[in-house]
Amino acid sequence: MPEQMNDSSYFIPPELVIDIFLRLPVKTLIRCTSVCKSWYALIRNPNFVALHFNSNGNYRPECRDNGYVLLGCTNFCHIVCDRSFKSLYAVETPFAIGPNRKSSLNFIGSCNGLLCLAPGLEYNLGNDVYIWNPSIRSHKKLPPSQFSDEFTDERWMVSRLGFGFHESTNDYKVIRLIYFPECRNFTSVDAAPLVEVYSLKTDSWRIIRTEVPPIVTQSVVTFHKGFFYWMGFKSIRDDPMENYIMSFDLDNEKFKEIEQPSVDFPFSLLSVRGSSGSLFAIYSKFFGGQNDILVLWKMNEYSKSWTKAYTIQCNRAWKLKFMILESLLVDLQLILIIWKVFCYLIINVMLFEDTVV
Repeated sequence: MPEQMNDSSYFIPPELVIDIFLRLPVKTLIRCTSVCKSWYALIRNPNFVALHFNSNGNYRPECRDNGYVLLGCTNFCHIVCDRSFKSLYAVETPFAIGPNRKSSLNFIGSCNGLLCLAPGLEYNLGNDVYIWNPSIRSHKKLPPSQFSDEFTDERWMVSRLGFGFHESTNDYKVIRLIYFPECRNFTSVDAAPLVEVYSLKTDSWRIIRTEVPPIVTQSVVTFHKGFFYWMGFKSIRDDPMENYIMSFDLDNEKFKEIEQPSVDFPFSLLSVRGSSGSLFAIYSKFFGGQNDILVLWKMNEYSKSWTKAYTIQCNRAWKLKFMILESLLVDLQLILIIWKVFCYLIINVMLFEDTVV
């Protein structure tokens, strides 16, 4: 009669379990969450999510450019899983999107497969904010702002949000900038913005008490390699508005103005976006819909200078502006792919690399 195995024979070291899980596709991991509580907790841990994301990129380099693209959403989010657009599907959001689930849902940012979403056109202070992992159907509602009890009237209050992963602390962060516009056209504000940062590790907001430049945020807040970036203008009455690029360093929690590339008039700054591991400043020259031009400048990492990377010539660029600003670009080529999907808005799109306009 064979000798019976003792209980220790069934023990699998945690390190081996993690190593196996890191090699599994997401769909298999989802099934593994039903095996036991310890596997469920491990697979849904944000640290494991980031580790799995990076490990898959190492095993399959072609996956480094893959990711989620939020094309639009009401009750459902339409998600693109790869650069070829061969895998396009709708995922129902697990949380309510406002009254009767018919309100708009705004994309704040994406990192390691996680999406940060918020309802409302202007990211009002009282609106909910969510961090969502559509792959494993898991989401988290962020706690209320630290300023929620201080300001109950939101008619003249606008907040901007940004989402990113802070490698130094191995933590996901959300920044919130709160402005108090004097009028609805948002041309000036009463005071410098209030700033707070959310930590997923502590599940709490913390007020940032540092000097904030008088730069009003006009666009989405982009995260790139430990910094939040956004475009804005100085709120000085009776002075012409001039665009600026601002940054917030998650390491020292300081604000800084970034020098812009040498761009001649009549080009104007549209947005600052991270793509393909680089930071791009997008400038436009509009001619009323005919032969409009968009120019993408790439920031050089160490010198903080800029190099002209792409010039895009197309009709009706003023409509494309909104797709660029409101879409998540996994890599630069997705700009053109997204334009092809919405080709009914475009008549002629031409891309010129390293071309001087």
